[in-house]
Amino acid sequence: MRMKILWFSLSPCGSVRRNNSKYVIQGWMVSLEDEIKKCKDIQLEVAFFSDRKEEPFIFDGVKYYPMYRNIFDTSKGVNRIRERLVSQHKKDAKVLPLMLDVVNQSKPDIIHIHGTEEAFGLIAEHIKDIPIVFSIQGLLAPYSEKYFSGMPDKDIYKYESIKDKLKRVSYRDEYKSFCIRAAREISYLEKAQYVFGRTFWDEYITGLLNPRRKYFIVDEILRSPFYKVKWQKKDYKSRRYKIISTISGGIYKGFETVLKTAQLLKRYANFDFEWIIAGYNNQDKWVQIAEKLTFIKSSEVNIAFKGRIDAGELSSLLENSDVYVHVSHIENSPNSVCEAMLVGMPVIASFSGGTGTLLDNEREGILIQDGDPYAYAGAVVKMHNHFDMAQRLGDCARLKAISRHNPNRISHQLFKAYQEIIVDFKRDNNENTFCQ
Repeated sequence: MRMKILWFSLSPCGSVRRNNSKYVIQGWMVSLEDEIKKCKDIQLEVAFFSDRKEEPFIFDGVKYYPMYRNIFDTSKGVNRIRERLVSQHKKDAKVLPLMLDVVNQSKPDIIHIHGTEEAFGLIAEHIKDIPIVFSIQGLLAPYSEKYFSGMPDKDIYKYESIKDKLKRVSYRDEYKSFCIRAAREISYLEKAQYVFGRTFWDEYITGLLNPRRKYFIVDEILRSPFYKVKWQKKDYKSRRYKIISTISGGIYKGFETVLKTAQLLKRYANFDFEWIIAGYNNQDKWVQIAEKLTFIKSSEVNIAFKGRIDAGELSSLLENSDVYVHVSHIENSPNSVCEAMLVGMPVIASFSGGTGTLLDNEREGILIQDGDPYAYAGAVVKMHNHFDMAQRLGDCARLKAISRHNPNRISHQLFKAYQEIIVDFKRDNNENTFCQ
């Protein structure tokens, strides 16, 4: 019997290919969708928020439901500010009926909500006859505890531009929204029946909020270019040492740690280096604020920005760099670390959130307490001075990542979890009906 699955996703998934888009938010969702479409026992449908009005459509065998969520027409500049002034409650009130209408149109066997950060979880209060499972991507409540770890509130306020404050995109506006969504996320998880996770961190936290939830491990399929390249350095001799990091997003991503670590390397390391940053450019808000906060100029400590690049470009950069460094103050399961591991690079990562699940310290990489530039710099020096160790760590990391991110295994893992949830949900409903 064929199973109909309805996904709610922040990403438009494979439908972006209609427009030949080069950059895709949450590109791993496209990879997962491509693998799931191979399963003849699954009929997949995808609902996503859209900034333009569009009717449901079918593309490459999948039905998509674009949900227009804007209160105002944000193609007009002033309306973008008006949209930001709308309360979260009012926004949620608008999208809830849209989401419920999609469920009514789809009539799926199971609903899979990808991520707890968005409004998708609101439907759980209104749908009682279809099982709903949440995938954990990040967890906003614990993130909010580490939000200002690297750049304190008062310093950001001092250096943030008047323009951002007037446009209502200041860090205070963002943090207020972040905390409201974190509270909403907790309300989802306190009542969630089923949860998909990947790390000990998200297992512990969801278990704290709701010990009754049923937890399934479902790993993630990464973007396809990272499966196709392999790090094959022979030594670190006679060339400029290339460090690379992928950083996007805001305050807690740790760019100030990059600046401090690079300054220490410039001062103490006896080798030349370049630190490549993919995701940011030198004019980005958090780069500018971090430079003012630390009194360190990126250009003076050998930092080179690549800006926003696609998966193919990034995989090539990883393949040709010498060590990957992850500096975020908090993450659940950072795909950037997983991608570097899959390529077979030696990795240095902050031991925060769920990274301890991704790699074992000094077996598949090196874990560093977040925000510790001296330890980061020391680990980089150790990697540079001990190529055999770096090579061994990269090889072990790749073996672990190849197994963890095997597309065929994950597809079966997910299909089995869907089956178990549907059976469990029917059993619970039948028992409740009998008791009544």
